[in-house]
Amino acid sequence: MRRILTVLFLAGLLVAPVAPSQADDSYAPTIPTSCHIGAPTIEVGQRVRLTIEVSSNSTTPEVGSVKLTISTAAARKAARIAARGVVWTKTVRYVGTPLEVVGPKLPRGRYTVAMAFTPDGGELVGCRNSAAFRVGAGGDVGGEDDGNGTGGLPNTGGPHLWLLLAGLTLVLGGSGLVGGSRRLGATA
Repeated sequence: MRRILTVLFLAGLLVAPVAPSQADDSYAPTIPTSCHIGAPTIEVGQRVRLTIEVSSNSTTPEVGSVKLTISTAAARKAARIAARGVVWTKTVRYVGTPLEVVGPKLPRGRYTVAMAFTPDGGELVGCRNSAAFRVGAGGDVGGEDDGNGTGGLPNTGGPHLWLLLAGLTLVLGGSGLVGGSRRLGATA
């Protein structure tokens, strides 16, 4: 009896239609994106002009929404409590090309602008980025003011006049020492 059942079972396996096994075709590639934001240093009374761009390594256009948030620099250093130090927010539509967004007029100080991209399609992954900027610094980031309106050395933020005078004094003092030592050497 056991042999008959085994033969029937094996015959049933051979006769029964077997569906071909298929791999799960639910793979959806996700393409990472990069967020770029530019916030130049501006004068007091001017509107903030932000330049935003989202890029990816694909032919899929980067379409979605971008949320911009400007907060004070002190809030960025704090524990990021909800809405603490936030002075302006705006959500804009992004359609694959760089975009300039005009923000508010802000008082003198240091600020941080944050950008968060949320794509419409399922192929792209969202991204975030932030940038710091100053209001009332009297020029571009390279020539930041030292706070008292006297200007500064490029990329240092330091005062320029006293360094110029100190350098001139060192050059004149050095040339005086060289000239004096030559006179002493000639008389000896």
